Amino acid sequence: MMKTLTRHLLISSIAATGLLISGFGAAKSAVWKVSKGDEFIYVAGSIHVLPPKELPLPDEFNQAYKQADILVLETDVPAPSDSSAQLTMLKTLSYQAGETLSSKLSAKVKQQLEEQLTQYDMKLSELDSFRPFMLSVLIMSLELQKQQLMGEGVDSYFAKLAKRDKKEVAYLETVAFQLDLFKQIGSQDENAFIESLLTQISSYQALYIAMLNAWKNGDMQAIDELTLMPLQEHDPNTYQMLIKQRNLTWLGHIENYFTNSQKELLLVGTAHLAGEDSLLGLLKNKGYVIKQLNTGEK
Repeated sequence: MMKTLTRHLLISSIAATGLLISGFGAAKSAVWKVSKGDEFIYVAGSIHVLPPKELPLPDEFNQAYKQADILVLETDVPAPSDSSAQLTMLKTLSYQAGETLSSKLSAKVKQQLEEQLTQYDMKLSELDSFRPFMLSVLIMSLELQKQQLMGEGVDSYFAKLAKRDKKEVAYLETVAFQLDLFKQIGSQDENAFIESLLTQISSYQALYIAMLNAWKNGDMQAIDELTLMPLQEHDPNTYQMLIKQRNLTWLGHIENYFTNSQKELLLVGTAHLAGEDSLLGLLKNKGYVIKQLNTGEK
């Protein structure tokens, strides 16, 4: 995103997403111009949880947004005030008919989870209906909040701008698809998933900061090493579901953007732009010209 399943939690929930680059030459950004002939779109990497101190965003993001007619996001995330959508989300990511998470855990892991939740003044009995992914997001959010690293994501920031500016917004996949995907994460071995989560909680802060620095510098090699390579090694099925298959599906949508007269800014989790199966790599293999924007470029 450390060689454990915990890294992929940051990919799929916030993150979806390095080390500071010592700087000779122009600074890179997490924004790319993708061209074929005279047609082009912008593709940018998002951090789904961004500390307020990181605003304003790098200029390359704002320049790409200004030039775009359409903002393209992964999905239409329901507003917290949308009670119907929030209920659907909660229902999908919770067990049904009396099934519980604790019943799938060993006595040792269950005790460890209870002790961890006590640090947040919570009890397992209050959360026992949550599926593994739902619980992992909750714990991760509480940890980042404790470390004052919580904030709205880059995608959420631009979604609000687009609404204010009355700019068209399109989506790569439905909320229902994402919920079904998240429902499957950790479901094959809940005990191993929760055990891995608990053993790595102390590394959340360091991993998140490293990923944030890599994103700010457009360092996709660091993103790959921090997130994707460990995920491929330790949880290849989740890598296939979360990254590879979605990138392949999205590719068809993206190619359609070159057939109209409008300009798009495509904003996806930064992990989708790194590694051997990246969206950028897929587009390059299709003959598109990929140019990473340097600071001050358009």
